[in-house]
Amino acid sequence: MLNHTSPMELRLVLNVPNTMTAVRVVLSGIIFFLLLKSEFFIGGILLFLASLTDGVDGLVARRLGQATLGGALFDLMADEVLFMPNLIAAVHMGLFSSADNLMPLNPYPYAVSALAGGVTVVSGVGIYLWKRRKRQMEFPSPTMVVKLTFWFWLAPLISAVLGVGPDWLLATLMYLSIIWTGLAFYSYLKKGAYVFTD
Repeated sequence: MLNHTSPMELRLVLNVPNTMTAVRVVLSGIIFFLLLKSEFFIGGILLFLASLTDGVDGLVARRLGQATLGGALFDLMADEVLFMPNLIAAVHMGLFSSADNLMPLNPYPYAVSALAGGVTVVSGVGIYLWKRRKRQMEFPSPTMVVKLTFWFWLAPLISAVLGVGPDWLLATLMYLSIIWTGLAFYSYLKKGAYVFTD
């Protein structure tokens, strides 16, 4: 069944892609609980499966003609709900300690840069919604660099939670995440700075 809502409409409708996004939000809470209970293998597998829904829900929305602005913003927020609390839990549980000798102040350069990116996304959505109450405003579509950022943030987190690979792999993923976050900030703020300034 096709959804005939406007792509610029903010209303959330109960459809297949938004249901997939909602499942990601629910899984986030379960994963957070598992990490705090030291159930790292199950938590890591669920984290990986939940992250896969990020790409699939958008693809399904486009295929079914159910892509809307409300769904896209919900997807962005669901990404941060999945990532940020679980990153904080992983840091709290010391899951990045295997890379201590390979990164100064481990894991804070990675964690702080990724969390700053997440806070920027959440702030941008909040400011956009606030400004949109009074005037029509287009939400800047993410560049390809920005679309890949979530995966650069998740790769070290999933690796740390599952404890897979050698120490240098985790450190490399963390360094790549830091670099990619900087590129994403530049790319997205160059295109969408009006959300914060207009």
